[in-house]
Amino acid sequence: LEAKLQEYAGCQGLIVTDAVFSMDGDIANLPRIMELAKTYHVLTMVDEAHSTGVLGETGRGITEHFGLAEMPDILMGTMSKALAAEGGYACGSQLLIDYLRNTARSYIFSTSLAPAVLAAAKQALQLLTEQPEMAQALQQNTRIFCQELQAHGIESNSETAIVPIILHDEELALKAAAALRQKNIYISAIRYPTVAKNHAMLRAALMATHTEDELRHAAKTIAATIKELK
Repeated sequence: LEAKLQEYAGCQGLIVTDAVFSMDGDIANLPRIMELAKTYHVLTMVDEAHSTGVLGETGRGITEHFGLAEMPDILMGTMSKALAAEGGYACGSQLLIDYLRNTARSYIFSTSLAPAVLAAAKQALQLLTEQPEMAQALQQNTRIFCQELQAHGIESNSETAIVPIILHDEELALKAAAALRQKNIYISAIRYPTVAKNHAMLRAALMATHTEDELRHAAKTIAATIKELK
């Protein structure tokens, strides 16, 4: 990123990044990105689709996770993941929001969200505010699940609700996902072109409501199934 910024030094620019990348579940190094943006005088835009309600002590996302005092210029995200509603949002300065309202085709030519959808999203935000322990429970579930996978010989690690199990072999990933579905465990097989070639994986998505017994059973079953198919 810094090499790109040096190459185009002096130009207007915008750094765009996910907060949590949707396949491997890794977290963007936002403190360094913000530092580079300030050095090279460019704007920052962060997509919090997979970090809202997931990262941070109270689920407020990547800036809380890193304890940042300064916000990116644009924070955007979706209400269809942790907030269990529909639609998206963009947060920024009043100047930016006024600009988007008057020029963004995706805003001007979109039908407004249904009142029921907005009410659901508002209630989800209220629950997250009143019960930050939900985000903490999700984070604890991630730790338990990764520890159990490792205990059964599966190398997997994540700090987010997305836990990748790298298998490399696409056919193995598909067979494992199908076999696990027969055992009442739904886990997605991810392969090229969604991820790079030879980076096929099983992608687990955890919830705060999963119990410790469910996670231990799932990890044990996943590990046994992979070993059977290899």
